Amino acid sequence: MSPFLKMMQLFLMMTATVLGMLMLLLVTPDIEDSMLRAVRRYNRRIHTDPVLLQTVRETVDGSVDKVEGIPVEPAEATAVLKDQEMLKKAQSGLKLDVHRRTFIPWPNSVDCGHYGVHFVEKKSLPMVALVSFPGSGNTWVRYLMETSSGVFTGSVYTDRQILTRGFYGEVMPPDCGCTSVQKTHGFALAGMVPPTAEQKRAELTLFKGRGVLLLRNPYEAIVSYRNFLYGGHTGFAPYDSFRGPEWETFASRLAEVWRELAATWIVYSRDAMVLHYELLKNEPITHLKNILHFLKFPVDDQRLTCVVSHIDGPFRRPSTQQLMFEIKDPFPEKVHRILDAAIDQVNALLRQKGCQAMPTYLYKFYRRLGNATASPNDLPLAA
Repeated sequence: MSPFLKMMQLFLMMTATVLGMLMLLLVTPDIEDSMLRAVRRYNRRIHTDPVLLQTVRETVDGSVDKVEGIPVEPAEATAVLKDQEMLKKAQSGLKLDVHRRTFIPWPNSVDCGHYGVHFVEKKSLPMVALVSFPGSGNTWVRYLMETSSGVFTGSVYTDRQILTRGFYGEVMPPDCGCTSVQKTHGFALAGMVPPTAEQKRAELTLFKGRGVLLLRNPYEAIVSYRNFLYGGHTGFAPYDSFRGPEWETFASRLAEVWRELAATWIVYSRDAMVLHYELLKNEPITHLKNILHFLKFPVDDQRLTCVVSHIDGPFRRPSTQQLMFEIKDPFPEKVHRILDAAIDQVNALLRQKGCQAMPTYLYKFYRRLGNATASPNDLPLAA
């Protein structure tokens, strides 16, 4: 191809990309609110509609053993036998459900292909929330918990996309007693703080105060959530969606939601551990062992070695946007002040409860303004 044609081809590709972005901006300004409304409608329906509940239970009971038509492989039977031996050292009476589907996370690995993820028998385990603000890495943490423990995690939602990638606990009722923890974003998914203390603590009460509170730098969590609302688990929001009054309102509102969700669980939880995303990322084996000890699951050092060698999991978002935000801070000064104060307030609560403080030295954007923020006592928390 001649240099002229190559230049023309490049020009046409760039033009098409720009036009595509312009069209996206024209049709997606309200996508965030519309998706939130859809999620809320779906969650209300799936938890209250008796016909739909029965359909979900029938799906769970009848077809979780054959997701997407995939038959049970011989390797899965081998994994059941190996992992059942490991779980004999776990909680009293904890057994794998040999009649349900097993997932092999690393089938092509010579050293790790024999490990599987399983359900335990129903009513074997108590409900334990894996609670986080959206965008905090909940799906990645579930992948690490499943592969390190050999037991599926569950959810109070139903995400068909991650179900097809091996998260088979996604369709199980959260109170089945057959999954290790159950994902929830609590009231944060509604994008607002409930007006009463009882409503704030409603889901904490449902889980009887038991949970793993996953905390991530709220600056990065809010960016990640914005990306999810526009681009799903691995896509991105348009660059212009991180500028302007609407973005400032979105980030300011969710800063309060992040603070209140964390504060509610820190103050009122009865049997919970705090898990810091950044520390888990830096020292996965140490913090995965802490999770396994909290859940009273045995530790298999060889399995943990396999987890670390496959650390990314199936839903990794590329780092291109992070590099861009290193050059141009997307957060206005007003949002910086709100978020810095929220971080300081939650940190103060963690110290009061004797929990490990947030690793703010690892937090991007935090205190970037270089001046003092509001006092941790300036705003009421978890009333």
